[in-house]
Amino acid sequence: MRTNYIKLLLFIIAIATNVNCIQTKKQDRSGLTALVMNNWANGTATDQYTNGSLLIITRADLSNLSFTGQCFDTFTIGGIIVSPSNYYNTPAGGGGGLFNSDYKKYALSTSNCAALRFTGTNNTNLGSSTQRPDSSQSFNFRLYSCDPNNNPCSRAAITAAGF
Repeated sequence: MRTNYIKLLLFIIAIATNVNCIQTKKQDRSGLTALVMNNWANGTATDQYTNGSLLIITRADLSNLSFTGQCFDTFTIGGIIVSPSNYYNTPAGGGGGLFNSDYKKYALSTSNCAALRFTGTNNTNLGSSTQRPDSSQSFNFRLYSCDPNNNPCSRAAITAAGF
């Protein structure tokens, strides 16, 4: 009987320890907002990419047949439309192209995500008010995705990214 109490006590301690290690899923994006606003203040709020998009495309195979990707457009700071280049110049947006490799490309396009064929019923559009962007934050954008299994990346998107 005493052994069962010891096992129960150890189980409770293990659960309590794990519960304390769980992190919240809420992210603090204030640092990212500050970086984007700094780029906006030191550069230009609008440029040739203002109505365009930021693409992040990754090769899914070595034969350049399959790609996964994300397309970001409709960038706003405090409700004011700004260029995706303000986000592109942050580390999260690709560091101005510094993070490009043969397998993953960060690129600006003068075309928006719809023009690059990020559409369809299988498309993930996280731009709604109930998902992302969070209307309580000052920096927002719309995010679309493509992948070889559900919503293949269009040739237009792959080419615009530099593959």
